[in-house]
Amino acid sequence: MSNPIDLIEDVIDFVGDVFQSFISWLDPTPDIPDFDNDESQGVKVNKVSNNTQIPVVYGTRRVGGVFVYLETSGTDNQYLYVCMTLAEGEINGVTEVILDDKVITLNALTIPLVHGTTYTSNDSRFGSNIQLQVFNGKDNQVASSLLSQQTNWTSNHRLRGISYIALRLAWDQEKFSGLPRIQCTIQGKKVFDPRNNSTVFTSNPALCLLDYLRNNRYGKGLDNTFFESNFTSFQTSANECETQVTPFSGGSDINVFDCNAVLDTDKKVIDNIKDLLRGCRGILPYSQGIYKLIIETTGSASLTLTEDDIIGGIQVRSENLNAKYNRVVVNYINPENKYESDQAQFPPIDDSTLSSADQHNTMLNDDGKLLQGNFTFNTITSTYQAEEMAEIILRRSRNSLKTIIKCTAEASNLEVGDIVNITHSSIGFSAKPFRVLAIGLMSDFTIQLTLIEYQNNIYTWTSKAQAPTIVDTNLPDPFSVVAPTNIQITDELRISNEGIVTSVMVAQATASTDLFVDLYECQFKKNNESDYVTVGIGRNPKFDIHGVIDGQLYDVRIKAINTNRVSSSFVTGQHTVIGELAPPSDVENFSCNIVGKDAHLSWNAVSDLDLAFYQIRYSTLTNGAEWNNSVLLVEKVSRPATSITVPARVGSYLIKAFDKSLNSSTNATIISTNITSLIGFNNIATVTESPSFSGTKTDVIKTFNEGLNSQILVLNSISLFDSKSGNFDDNTSQFFDSGGILDNTKSQGIYEFANIIDITAVATARITATISQSSTDRDELFDAQVVNFDSKSGSFDGSSAEQSDAILQIAVSNDNVTFSSFQNFVVGDYTGRFFKFRCLLISRNNSATPFVQTLSATVDAEDRTQAQNNLS
Repeated sequence: MSNPIDLIEDVIDFVGDVFQSFISWLDPTPDIPDFDNDESQGVKVNKVSNNTQIPVVYGTRRVGGVFVYLETSGTDNQYLYVCMTLAEGEINGVTEVILDDKVITLNALTIPLVHGTTYTSNDSRFGSNIQLQVFNGKDNQVASSLLSQQTNWTSNHRLRGISYIALRLAWDQEKFSGLPRIQCTIQGKKVFDPRNNSTVFTSNPALCLLDYLRNNRYGKGLDNTFFESNFTSFQTSANECETQVTPFSGGSDINVFDCNAVLDTDKKVIDNIKDLLRGCRGILPYSQGIYKLIIETTGSASLTLTEDDIIGGIQVRSENLNAKYNRVVVNYINPENKYESDQAQFPPIDDSTLSSADQHNTMLNDDGKLLQGNFTFNTITSTYQAEEMAEIILRRSRNSLKTIIKCTAEASNLEVGDIVNITHSSIGFSAKPFRVLAIGLMSDFTIQLTLIEYQNNIYTWTSKAQAPTIVDTNLPDPFSVVAPTNIQITDELRISNEGIVTSVMVAQATASTDLFVDLYECQFKKNNESDYVTVGIGRNPKFDIHGVIDGQLYDVRIKAINTNRVSSSFVTGQHTVIGELAPPSDVENFSCNIVGKDAHLSWNAVSDLDLAFYQIRYSTLTNGAEWNNSVLLVEKVSRPATSITVPARVGSYLIKAFDKSLNSSTNATIISTNITSLIGFNNIATVTESPSFSGTKTDVIKTFNEGLNSQILVLNSISLFDSKSGNFDDNTSQFFDSGGILDNTKSQGIYEFANIIDITAVATARITATISQSSTDRDELFDAQVVNFDSKSGSFDGSSAEQSDAILQIAVSNDNVTFSSFQNFVVGDYTGRFFKFRCLLISRNNSATPFVQTLSATVDAEDRTQAQNNLS
């Protein structure tokens, strides 16, 4: 059992034995604060030690902690494991975790954080780089499962009775510059409440003091015999502390006293008790082996002593000028200022009733002198409670007569802290109230009282002015970087120094609005890969990405980096590189000039870097000609040529540009001519193969197409189950793989006309072909696709017109025995008597095929006049 004499201080000397004394919140001399030792700073500092004291926290405070365990692990020491003790347990819980002055956000559903639960950060600055567990300091708590990932932290490392936080930090140089400064806002010690015999979290000063006096781990360790039955005075004081007052007009009620304290367990017990008493104007008298708590507040006298009760003279001591104030400044802890020290004062500096020249000289004429008292209350965290304390100290200092009187046994019923009225004509006291500071039993069995003046109206709460909201300094957070926006991704073709055409992807974002951004970084990857590749770092958010593949989908992202080398989040986008897959531009300014029998065609050069050649087709239609229904006239006009001469003919000429990947212009450019009146040709013979197509077929079949409503020629093995109507004329088996893609379409087939034209004599004739065709590509049909529609490039149903063709060919003979080799033709002048024809069907990808619907050839002879003289 502790020695109660250890708690007796501030006793005024007098003759006789003290049988009642006290520890007071302010008297006789207030403490002078040590301005070189700011407790609020020390409380929040991180320490690394294995023998530093562990504080006791009452109420709500922000604290640093002691690193008692640090260890790294993982590849390149990627992870840092930290154990940081917070306070003596059991606390109510942790409400905030602060790293480098940043309150981190967690995947937490409840506050305070649940004891022993693992949380992961989802913070704008730290991302998911932080995992943590909070332990409240229960006596039966188990070891941290997070720290137990390390072999050096075992199941025996339980830290029972100590609240701590366990962390795992994943290294990222943009998020951590080193070992971070870690703080926690905690709801402190759970304490015993005798009013309902429960253990609760509270900021009630009376209950916090009772806990400290009784606790044998970090406090005084007094047992219950040193207190009244059921702690009566502590219950009364607890109720007084929770008296509701209105801090300012229109404000919500608050307790008249709160205790939010961090007690240094290295300090003397008596010093910590003084701190607890000071914050609630407490008096702790010790009488007959019992400690009681009295809150200095409004009250009434329990006894009046007159001249009949007072024996001998009265010693009176007036206020000391050194303890008399006309301004009081109170230092307190301000949660609105990150739990740093702040000041409140009375009279308020902006009191409108004071003159600017004499704001301090308000109570009495103090000869123009500033009498200022400075006091520190480390348990007060309310601006309004601090202002109230400053006012009471000031008013009390100006009404603090002290007196010592010797009384009869009538005074023996008084206790320290009681209020007593004194009436004595010699000094002009008439029921003047005093508070009892000490009681002594003299050798002649009289009672000596030490008293201090009491003014009841001093302790009445006065409404304060609402504390102004001080706008924070508007400086940007160096760890919060505004990201760039609106990323745009394109690609283009460029010619290298070696003359090679390559695809380059260009990514550009709108610059960050953050004034401290210095650089931008761009990264990219294929969509089906996981790791990004850094393109580069530059001053502008525009980057060229080389080495990309045409037709590949890429993910691209750009971030901003400030002068502290802290990065923003990424702005991301996707782009499928078209490159050489993009069709060339349509041909422009296509013109035709007819000169005699010739058509001179010309056009503007197409500017595409990967342009390879131009292709010209012909249709007998003068209106409504289509590329698919035209016939090949000139297969290739190589760049840079922009003109060609072909035979003149009634109908339409069509032109497209082709690139090196054989992609063609999206639209054919068409020009029509009608030269019937200019050229006198006469039809000699026409051979028409459609719709019977009775000629010889090699790798070509005839079938009925319901969509075209006609018989057609197609390459063998191309009729489709999902697009064909009718039966094959040829019983040719069709083969499809498991994906529904036809993989055995013939690359070439030949249809030879059933009839040969004989013009009866060798002559030069104009021969014109007529063909009507379309095309399809099984692999590119929309309903045959097995990939995402938006992952495809090119035409909606592919580019079968460019991947297939039907070409008319002609062979000439004078005797119907020996023929010339077949050559491509559409319109041309040929000399001979016998003309035979065939149609060459081509698939360039073994999937596309032409549909030949109509097929014919016409032989014309030019008008001519033959004259001879002297005929017989």
